[in-house]
Amino acid sequence: MDNLARVHFPASLPEAADILRTRPGARLIAGGTDLLVKHRNGLLPDVTDFVDVSGLGLHEITLTEGQVRIGSACTMTAVAGHPLVRERFPALVQGTLQVGAFQIRNAATLGGNVGNASPAGDSIPPLLSLDAAALLFGPAGRRTVPLAEFFNGPGKTVLQPGELIEAFLLPDRRTAGAFLKLGERRAHAISKVSLALSCWESAHGRHEVRIALGAVAPTVIRCRKAEELLSAAPWPPATDLVAKARALVVETARPIDDLRSEKNYRRRMTGVLFGRALERVLV
Repeated sequence: MDNLARVHFPASLPEAADILRTRPGARLIAGGTDLLVKHRNGLLPDVTDFVDVSGLGLHEITLTEGQVRIGSACTMTAVAGHPLVRERFPALVQGTLQVGAFQIRNAATLGGNVGNASPAGDSIPPLLSLDAAALLFGPAGRRTVPLAEFFNGPGKTVLQPGELIEAFLLPDRRTAGAFLKLGERRAHAISKVSLALSCWESAHGRHEVRIALGAVAPTVIRCRKAEELLSAAPWPPATDLVAKARALVVETARPIDDLRSEKNYRRRMTGVLFGRALERVLV
């Protein structure tokens, strides 16, 4: 099998978008830790071109106009270690540090992990729990899509032909948070189930709570009923309220049986991870 592909090094975002638009077999890479391995193993027979955007300056993490902007080509190591992220988004720090081994984290990018659109992607639940949005660049210009609306299914996104993820936009606020996952091993494992919880004090003295579940549905999902219950309650929440929220989290999960785990186990463990995450946040 001939699995050779042409590699392009565009000099600008418009050039990258044009290559993606005009070559249906083109795929975007920056770190290449997932796509290049699959391609080498013959698992991407339709890929004819790789568009390498690692040289387009998408590595910056900045604070501007009330938002933290994280470039899509930022590596997991860069995200986890950046002062802006560490001071504000502990769930994202923990999630990015769960991606593979440190060698992988030094190359794997946030844009690649999100763009892969795996329901088990470790960076996605934290980003959803932080109300992140994706800044997209394409032939028609830029548009911003809330990350909760970005995924259409396993490996499927709202990206149009020629579009790419330029950056992620997170509201500038200091949060408390946690990211937890279960896998076959303590490290270097694909999630059987994962959960991110983030909270912050609102302008009215209440605590806003966000909860996102990974690997228990076709996409990463928010637990909106549990979020609403906890966000409307005095803080810290009472024991009976926590029990109700936990039941709502379990109810939200829609797992399947597969090689990694059984659906009933996955569903039960969403409640366990929720309890553990909330305990960490309340310490």
